[in-house]
Amino acid sequence: MGYLSETARAAAEGRSVWAVILVYLDFTSGPIRLCLSDWEVVSAGQTWQALGKLGSISAIEVPANGTAPIVTLTLSGVDPALVPKALNSSDEVKGRGVAIYVQFKDSNFQNLDSPYALFVGSMDQMSINGSGVDTRTIEVSVEWLFTRRAIPPFAYLSDRDQKTLFPGDRGLEFMPSMQSKTIEWPIY
Repeated sequence: MGYLSETARAAAEGRSVWAVILVYLDFTSGPIRLCLSDWEVVSAGQTWQALGKLGSISAIEVPANGTAPIVTLTLSGVDPALVPKALNSSDEVKGRGVAIYVQFKDSNFQNLDSPYALFVGSMDQMSINGSGVDTRTIEVSVEWLFTRRAIPPFAYLSDRDQKTLFPGDRGLEFMPSMQSKTIEWPIY
């Protein structure tokens, strides 16, 4: 059975296999590693903090037909002291990386394989819902990795923008005169 991963081998042998969800959040102030379990997990040489029932992840959809699904990460029962931080966190969150992994473990809670990436994206917005201490939640919306792939860069294919990027370049100098021009081919 040299072709099977440790997880597949354990499942094929009828042993218990556990799955733990790991979430990596790359905030500006420093990365945070969380796991959706009742105890800390060590995986990939890092310790992942336990969230227990306080954390949740919305459905992770497979992008289809040009759509870019959004995943929502939720943290419940938030301390009121974290509210001002969350409200002023746009520079801490916007465009920063997120990765969601699954780590398979055996009955002794030992890692079977390396963590497997389920979703990779970037944080978009952070919001706060609820008013009571027990009901207050922080939600972070996470965009799929290729959400903004159709948005053009902050420039046009023009002579001015080309010279801004590369002073002295004359490659697009005649672009306006080429718009309605007909070129006959071959030229003799």
